[in-house]
Amino acid sequence: MTDKVEEDGFVKVERFKYKPVTNNKKKNKKNNKFTFKDSDDWNIDDISLNLKQRKEALITSRFYKELLVIFDDHLILTKPHDIVCYGIGSIQKSKNAQFQFVLALLLREMLKIPGNMYIFDPVMTKLDQELCILHDIKIIKENEDGKRLAEKPTLFYMPHCGRGLYSNTLSANWNAKHLSNVTIVGNRFDMYVGSQLEKDLKKECPYLIPAVEILEAVSFPKEFDNNQIFSDLSIQTFPKETIEKLEPEFWLNVSKEI
Repeated sequence: MTDKVEEDGFVKVERFKYKPVTNNKKKNKKNNKFTFKDSDDWNIDDISLNLKQRKEALITSRFYKELLVIFDDHLILTKPHDIVCYGIGSIQKSKNAQFQFVLALLLREMLKIPGNMYIFDPVMTKLDQELCILHDIKIIKENEDGKRLAEKPTLFYMPHCGRGLYSNTLSANWNAKHLSNVTIVGNRFDMYVGSQLEKDLKKECPYLIPAVEILEAVSFPKEFDNNQIFSDLSIQTFPKETIEKLEPEFWLNVSKEI
């Protein structure tokens, strides 16, 4: 293609110079440093980086700042020797599990746990287990169904577990000697008792019914992310001074529906 230009009575022909067309797709591809990687293909570095980002999002949130105040006032005083984590889920597969796992690590650091940190969930992957070993967390080999005896003060970290699992943890420690050693971070028991049919409670979680009479519960702040990760969680303790006042019959009067 040409243009004709009048110059000094002569017609001068100017030819266009065509610029080479660059392949923008290739260029953009080279400049794109961030590529999606499915969690099924993650390695230990991938999941560790993910948790670092989750931790940053958590500790810079207003939710966490409010939570620290609650921990200072109500959790540090329990002085747990061990932490037992049930039901977090797969850290590799679940965003909620990633945040809950990060908080568990922060709790161990904050409480200066002198003993061990244990974990169990039947859905944990091999990468989850590798991650736990990296963080010096002992993996419980067999499903205890939550029935672990608290010989020493123990924090049971059980976010959003089934109500039957909470009941099992109580049943394993249902006596004046051991129950005061139990602190549970989990869903508030009074959410179940009083809002659901008593016959269902007696069948699935009988120990929750008397437990609400003697526990002290302090709720987590309400707002974080999509309000599902830490929703309805609380710190639930069984004060020794309350337990010492109970009659022996209290421990026997657990009604169960068969």
